[in-house]
Amino acid sequence: MRAAFAGHGWEVPRLLEALSRADDFYFSSACQVHLDRWSRGRVALIGDAGYCAAPTSGMGTSQALIGARTLARHLASAGGDHPTAFGAYETELRPYVAENQANGRQAAATFGGGTALER
Repeated sequence: MRAAFAGHGWEVPRLLEALSRADDFYFSSACQVHLDRWSRGRVALIGDAGYCAAPTSGMGTSQALIGARTLARHLASAGGDHPTAFGAYETELRPYVAENQANGRQAAATFGGGTALER
């Protein structure tokens, strides 16, 4: 924490000093999931398992629901050809996910921790 926020002004030095005295300090990190592929064999990932945009994006539930719907639609139309369905799912959804991940990184930067989410 000290290294990540060193040199920041305003109330940051006071807050960093208070960390040393706190007996109930809690810290959690935010991260994103970036995979080259969202499927292998007969398994496809949806939502946070495949493409978490981080809580800072505000899109986790939406991505999961849209991902599930998109995958189901492509599986239904592929006539049992799951590799084709998986490829179509990823081709359609990846731009949407990339945009949400970029928005998540931008939102994280407003909290002063953007570099932790940079790709």
